[in-house]
Amino acid sequence: MTWRCVRRRSGVAMLAVAALALTGCGSGGAAGNDGKPAQSTEADPNATLRFTSAAPIRNLDPALQTSYGGVGYLVLAIDRLTTLDKDDNVVPGLATEWKFAKDGSYLELKLRDDVRFHDGTVFDAAAVKANIERGKTLEGSTIKQNLDDITSVEAVDAHTVRLRLVKGRGVQLPSVFATNAGMMISPKAIAERSAKLASDLGDAGSGPYLVTSFTPGEKVVMKKAPAYWDPAVGQIAGIELQAISDGATRLRGVQTGQTDLTTVSAANDLAQARQLADQGAVDMKKVTFRNVLGVYLRANLGDLTKPEVRQAIAHAIDPDAVGALFSGSCQPNRQLYPAGSWAAIKDYSYPYPYDQAKARELVQKAGGAKVTISYPASTNMEQPANVIQGKLSEAGIDAKLNPVPNTENEPRFIAGDFELMVSASWSPKIDPADTVDTYLLDTYKLATDRGAIEPDAAKAADPTLSEAQRAPLYAKIWQTTMQQAWYIPICRLTVGVVSNNKVLNTDNVPLADIGIWDLRHIAVKR
Repeated sequence: MTWRCVRRRSGVAMLAVAALALTGCGSGGAAGNDGKPAQSTEADPNATLRFTSAAPIRNLDPALQTSYGGVGYLVLAIDRLTTLDKDDNVVPGLATEWKFAKDGSYLELKLRDDVRFHDGTVFDAAAVKANIERGKTLEGSTIKQNLDDITSVEAVDAHTVRLRLVKGRGVQLPSVFATNAGMMISPKAIAERSAKLASDLGDAGSGPYLVTSFTPGEKVVMKKAPAYWDPAVGQIAGIELQAISDGATRLRGVQTGQTDLTTVSAANDLAQARQLADQGAVDMKKVTFRNVLGVYLRANLGDLTKPEVRQAIAHAIDPDAVGALFSGSCQPNRQLYPAGSWAAIKDYSYPYPYDQAKARELVQKAGGAKVTISYPASTNMEQPANVIQGKLSEAGIDAKLNPVPNTENEPRFIAGDFELMVSASWSPKIDPADTVDTYLLDTYKLATDRGAIEPDAAKAADPTLSEAQRAPLYAKIWQTTMQQAWYIPICRLTVGVVSNNKVLNTDNVPLADIGIWDLRHIAVKR
């Protein structure tokens, strides 16, 4: 049998063959197993970290998250089956090992045997079964599609669970379990107060911290859990996480000492942060996002049903003009996956380079065009949306701006309320099968001509195939996506991680390159 770990950065699967005992993906998840504290001697165990982010959190239920931004808050309180390290490798979490059957019919997980939820309930195979079945059946579940490839859950023994799979599907599951789809909550809480978890998580998690107060869309306050299975994390007394959409306000908070840690990406904010760092007033590190700043198009609404209009929009957008808004910190990127990834298109040219003359020609051919540009108000997407509006207007497109509260932008586009959205939320997933499901076929449903990609998507999702066999299938899917202009990639942001000089371990923040910020390793100096 083959054990499989997914490496998101290098794109090379690490394979190990089981011999007499089942081994494989166990390294990396056993921190602190020798019982010795792995905490920094510099850390102040009584400190509270104050963190601000642009991402809002709408509720505390992992199965009801409407955007991935909220996941960064929840990872501190709710453990996942797998996790990511700072280099984007899938590593053990509550699951210590995993393997696919040779014929791809199931995925088997080995589980930790030393974990209890904070309400005292034992974490075991029954808990995994309860959580997956809840995610598949809960009304309003936003992780149902992530779990659709699982047909049944079998508890082989107390610490082994076998997930039966749809034939030829499920290759992405080990990586998906590093998201909220793999978050485990207490079966007792599921049975007794499932409907209340969204507003009151209480002691239902098993993470390094416990939620003590929650203001939807605004703030989460957490305290250190009294006991946790990995002593290398959770090194401080508490964390306060607050959503503030304006980057200048977040930066000013660190500068004045109101907060300890934040992120900024707008050009002015980055320039000011660099100046403050040069003066020694703050510390700053840069993170290049995997996320792509781009334009989502709903090809079944309004004038966007005309291919010529979508193509005109693609030709009218100048990536250099958008990049200039960020003083070179948003590098032009016309692909859906970073170059160098096994899932990226090799020797690729974007089909609609910036060409205003061609854009005008297509608009005339379509008999004119009218479109509304939605974007999250008071965020770093406001200026790009305005630049894009100007370029579309130059091409003869009647383009109007529609600023939307940041808490509503993504959910309302997903719901079909908007025809076009400017956002930096296209996040290439660890496994491209998850990217296809999230953006093209399911959640965002950008692929209005599903038949154009579904056959290749079905073939590429087979867990018995190698990356070399899957890569050309995904290349075809990405080419179709951009040829159809369902999505227009523009550039990749560089984000500044800004802190005061007391914050430790800012270079060890998993999920930072997709804007989720798993702060479990962060500490504060004595």
